[in-house]
Amino acid sequence: MSTVRLTVVLISLIAVMAAPHANAAFPACTMHNNTLDTGDEPIGHVRMALRPDGTPVLVYETEVHNSSTLHFYDCADRECSSGTSRLLDSSYNYYGDPGIVVRGDGRPVIAASHRGGLRLYDCSDAACTSATSTDIVAEGAGVLSDTPLLLQANGNPVLLYLDGSIGERPGWVISHFCADVSCVTGGREEALAAPATNSWFDAMSLAMSGQGMPVAAYYGTDGPSNSYGIFIGACSGNPACSSVTTTRIAAPVSRFPPLHPAVIVRSDQRPLVLDDVPAGPALLDCTTPQCTSATRRDLPASAAGQPLGLALLPGDEPAFALFGNEVVGAFACADAACSNGTAVSIGSSQSAIRDGDFKLDTSHLPVIAYIDSDAKTLGLARCTSDVVFADGFDEG
Repeated sequence: MSTVRLTVVLISLIAVMAAPHANAAFPACTMHNNTLDTGDEPIGHVRMALRPDGTPVLVYETEVHNSSTLHFYDCADRECSSGTSRLLDSSYNYYGDPGIVVRGDGRPVIAASHRGGLRLYDCSDAACTSATSTDIVAEGAGVLSDTPLLLQANGNPVLLYLDGSIGERPGWVISHFCADVSCVTGGREEALAAPATNSWFDAMSLAMSGQGMPVAAYYGTDGPSNSYGIFIGACSGNPACSSVTTTRIAAPVSRFPPLHPAVIVRSDQRPLVLDDVPAGPALLDCTTPQCTSATRRDLPASAAGQPLGLALLPGDEPAFALFGNEVVGAFACADAACSNGTAVSIGSSQSAIRDGDFKLDTSHLPVIAYIDSDAKTLGLARCTSDVVFADGFDEG
């Protein structure tokens, strides 16, 4: 399997900043960037999970009008220098990011829209050589949305979707709690929010609090426009999500793909959201676990580029992917408020990003899956700590 590989020894992450707590950074590492062999069809959406040993697995959708396909990509190593793509399903078109998690036994579980419905795929083994599918929402219901996916404390999947245009909840944000590990016996659903008249929701992200409560971040319009604000729905209650607090935490501005809010929950249970609008990206720092209000923190000037995704370093310092013109990398905030920080990066052929995903591995090193906006190819960039670094730079 042919793979285009770029390896650059890059990074110095020893910050020389005056801030008293400016001590967070990615560990010293070597950055790798690989274009994955997914065939000739254009890629539309991608999501990623990490195995316990840090090896990535991905789910991606092709973008072929009336003949799109859903694939599982099994990386052969931590850098994904090669891998195996397996066809999972086909649909007329896919309208949003799929979801993927890896269970404790190593088996992936995947969610994706399917012909206007919503389908979950239970992989038979760690390599997903086969999968059993279960329709959570039947075909033809008009479901055209992202399907972010996590695991409940009991190991059963929980996912988000926007209910279809055909039915009593058009465009509502719905959380679906599976009643078993494969979701074959159904589950219960809780509505997080209903759009106002002539408005709609889009681009959803999902996180889980330390108490096992889902937290959703998503865009919402004010009327029929492309002017989106950011909303957060924080679940509470018993059973989980029987009570929801919904708050708009960012005012409407014009947004276009691939922009996508990202949400994570701090150790003190306060959600944190990345607003990735190019005109002024910021972190929206919730003041309470239910996010009844949020403090907007502009990203530092050293985080120049397009941010994507969100994770937390030790000490609750945020980290996110960061893209520039023909550069892919990541940024580690120096403190919980992200007043400053340091970056890692590597050259890439892409000029803009269509979609992507961001994770930190168990060594707190960044892993980035991304789609080139022009070529619509799939790439994976990551830091690995197996080589002593050189040729460093500090952007703090």
